[in-house]
Amino acid sequence: MKLVELTAVKGGPLWVNAALVLYVAGAEAAGASLYGDNNVRTSSRLWFAQGVSLEVKESVGEIVERFAG
Repeated sequence: MKLVELTAVKGGPLWVNAALVLYVAGAEAAGASLYGDNNVRTSSRLWFAQGVSLEVKESVGEIVERFAG
């Protein structure tokens, strides 16, 4: 089992078991919010074997590097 540290969308650390991840894709970028936040953030979504998904702050490239390393 290989645990990889990623960052939750709200900033906290997450430890992910790389063996349970089916695939990773870039999350849909949202435009400006109703509150004037037009800061587009890089994020990705991981899909797991159990049928759940998780959004993290890292880009797809960063995740692939961490899973490979």
